[in-house]
Amino acid sequence: MEQKKTKGPKIKTGRIIEKNLSETKLLFVAPKTKDPFSSLKNWEKESDFLDIYDSNLFQILETCDKTGEKRTFASHHVARAYSNIWEFRGLPILQGYCGHIIFLIDIVKVEDLPINESLFDNRVLAKEAYRTFEFVKLNDLHRGHSDDPLDFTPYRWPTYLGPINSQWLAKNKRDWLYFEDQPLISDSETVTWHTAIDDNYYLSCSFVISRSARNAGNAYRIEQRVPRDNFLALMHKIMDSLTLDLNPKAAARRAQVQAQPGASDKPILTCTPEQVEEAKHVLYMWSGRGYEEPGKSRDDDHRANPEDVAAFIEERIKPRPLPNSYPPGELLKLAQQPT
Repeated sequence: MEQKKTKGPKIKTGRIIEKNLSETKLLFVAPKTKDPFSSLKNWEKESDFLDIYDSNLFQILETCDKTGEKRTFASHHVARAYSNIWEFRGLPILQGYCGHIIFLIDIVKVEDLPINESLFDNRVLAKEAYRTFEFVKLNDLHRGHSDDPLDFTPYRWPTYLGPINSQWLAKNKRDWLYFEDQPLISDSETVTWHTAIDDNYYLSCSFVISRSARNAGNAYRIEQRVPRDNFLALMHKIMDSLTLDLNPKAAARRAQVQAQPGASDKPILTCTPEQVEEAKHVLYMWSGRGYEEPGKSRDDDHRANPEDVAAFIEERIKPRPLPNSYPPGELLKLAQQPT
């Protein structure tokens, strides 16, 4: 049964947030923090003035995948410019928690960009955004399993499928590269917006959407219980309010690069057919996790029909152009690197 009347914060109660990133001005509207768990984390504590050319501001991009393996991406350094969280609630009131959104704005510095390349070239930006996505999401593997109790193969399954719904959007005189991912266990999904702010720096606005409901403890079952619509609506209202004014030097450099042949093209990203087929299997295998089918005993198989899971994935990867999106450009084929 679908969770009813899922509601988050109202954007009309939000405040104007301003950030000065070495004279590049970022402005947007965001509601006040509403952390559903505790006040242990500090949200909105980042400085309003950040010197993006100060190397001490940045840290090497690091992550830990579901197998417990820690990984570092030495060529990409990150500095956080903003963070916030908002809970969503619905009916019934006593069990009304439906999930939350974490909003993160990061400045990403690409250390190994060839001297003749610039992130103001859309193809270069798309390539670097994919490299970050590959490191954080595609290479996040977890331990899989088999139906055969005698099969002790150490399976390593993908935790996410993506990029999904890749497109370029025009927002307040700024072009953004947009794409989504699809979790395959029970993890949060992320929608990310990317735009260059210097030759070697780009801005990443990430909306991490976590949905929750009783008897829906996996990425497939949650789709039938808590719709994404109101979560995405808040995201779009925030991005509709966002303006980004490059500092004069960066603005002049962007105009110079964008005037070069092909630099203003709008290449898009996608997942491969092999990744799609693997995702169908992984999502199906986990579709009984944290879920009990009504009328079945606890020892029964509570997984979904594999054909239904496959149909969901096929529907999920279909392009869905958003308002102010550009016509899809060249499909940028980037081979996934082995982990």
